[in-house]
This record gives sequence, C-alpha cells and structure tokens, in this order.
Amino acid sequence: MRKSIVLAILLCLFFSNFCYSFEFRKNSKKKQSEQIPKMVETVEEWETEAQNIPIEQRDNKNPTVQETDKKFHYPKAHYVFEKYNYPQGKRTHNISEIRNRLIKTPTIVADNSCHWVAYSQYYFSPDDNQISSNFYVGKLDTSKTKTKRILDYNHKTEPRKPIIESGTKETYPNLFNALVLVDWSNNSRKLLVKENVGSIYGGIYKTNLYVYFMPQEIKAGRLVKLDNFEESIKHYYLNYENIQLAKYHYSIEPLGFSADNDELVVALFYSYDTSNNKVFMGSWAYNLITGETILISKENPSQEVSANGLVLRQVLN
Repeated sequence: MRKSIVLAILLCLFFSNFCYSFEFRKNSKKKQSEQIPKMVETVEEWETEAQNIPIEQRDNKNPTVQETDKKFHYPKAHYVFEKYNYPQGKRTHNISEIRNRLIKTPTIVADNSCHWVAYSQYYFSPDDNQISSNFYVGKLDTSKTKTKRILDYNHKTEPRKPIIESGTKETYPNLFNALVLVDWSNNSRKLLVKENVGSIYGGIYKTNLYVYFMPQEIKAGRLVKLDNFEESIKHYYLNYENIQLAKYHYSIEPLGFSADNDELVVALFYSYDTSNNKVFMGSWAYNLITGETILISKENPSQEVSANGLVLRQVLN
C-alpha cells in the first residue's frame, strides 16, 4: 500500500515538472517571436507591410546620423597696427599670384596719423610676360576709427590718377617695373618711393628714387626724381677713388628718412665683384632742401632711420 502511495506521488511530481517545462518553452518561443519580427521575403510582402504602418509611426531618421548640440567657436577678427618700414629698407611685395589675377595690390600703407594711404598696383601682360606698376595716394575717411578707415578703403570708389607710372606705357618682353613705397616721413608730408627696373628672369638692374611732396592748402602735390643723387655718388668715386662705377654693376638701397631730420633721405650704396658678391660702398644721404649729397660713412651700413608708415595686420584673439 505504501509503495502504491509513493509511486503515485512520484508520478504527480513528474507530470507537474513536465507541464512546467512545456509551458516555459512555449512562453520563451512566444517572447522570441515578439522580439524578432519576421522579415519580409518578397516585394509584395514589403508593400503590404509598409501600407500597414501609420505615417506618424514611421521612423524616417537616418541611424548613421547622430544629432549633437555641440557649438563651434569662431574667433572674431582682431587687427593691430604695425610699422611698415621695419627692418628699415627691407620691405618688398609678394606678387607671385599676379599671373593668375593680372592685377595685384599688395599692401596699403597709412601715414602715422591715418589720414592718408599709399600703395602700388601691379599689372601683368600675358602677351609680353611683362609686369608694370602704378603708385597711388588716397585720402581716408577720418570720421571712422583708424581700423575702419583702412578696412573700408576701396580703390574703386572713385577715379584715381597715379602719381607715378612705371612701365605702363611701354611694351617690352619680360620687362619688370615695380614701384615700392619705402616709407612715409614722420610729418606725413613726404613719401619715399623706389622703382625697381629689371628683367623677370634676370633680376633688378636699376633702382630709381622718387620723393612725393603731399599737397597742401595752397600747393599741389609735387614729385621729384632723385637722379642727381646717384650721379653725385658716381662722381665722388670717379674723382676721389678713381673708380668708374659705370663699368660695374651697382645698386642703391634706400632705407628711409633720417630719424633726426625728415629732410634727409638715407640710402646704402653697393657694387658687385666678378663673383657677384656685394661690396659696401658707403652710407649716403640726400638733402631734399639743398639737393646736396652727403657721405655719412664708408664703413658703417647701420644708420638711424625712422619708421613711420602703418599697416594693418589681422590676428586671432
């Protein structure tokens, strides 16, 4: 009797475990079928499936694009004024892009009171591979801040007549005529300009110097070419050193206006030996009032020269 009871209990336990296992597997399959929807296999099934999804429930977002609220900071433009003629006499213009642009205005230079600007424009002639230039002076709008005066200045706002023209009225293959501002005077009444003449392939072979006297209330502007400056230096070496500079390659490198006297233009004079090495031939000055050429030093190329013109440069905060 006891064996029958034990056997019945065991059968009940086995049947109960079997039912629980069956129900667990059934529920597990049901969850899997709920979690992983059946993939459509034909175009017809896809169209039917798409029609059954309400528009408001459709997900049009691209899962590969992540939304972000990251903000990018772009620093505002900030400008500072710098001295143009520093190091003295070393300023040159980069016009390497002129073959693509045909016209180039490299640098606009204001006087130290920011009432005027001076600048060169360069022109390229593809037919002759020739570079020429004009030199201009313009008036700034003094009702604006000094920075805005420079930024808002536009050469094209009105017709402008150049005060110096170089190579614009002649045609010669590979000719190079470049007008470059050396500096303003300290009193903003004069400009020293150099004219480099040469070949695009052979380099500079001559430098001419000009001084432009700014117009005043009762006087118009006046341009003076310092031809007798170079001739006086050649005359000195012929008479006192017995050197005929006309037989040599030489150059004049203007530095600017004397730091002690706005009426003195200071320049260095060089000749070149047979190996094309520069030979220092003295520091010289030209007196704009008397027209006198002055030998400052035969040994010392370092001279006290002012730096007056201002250029605007953009920097980042």
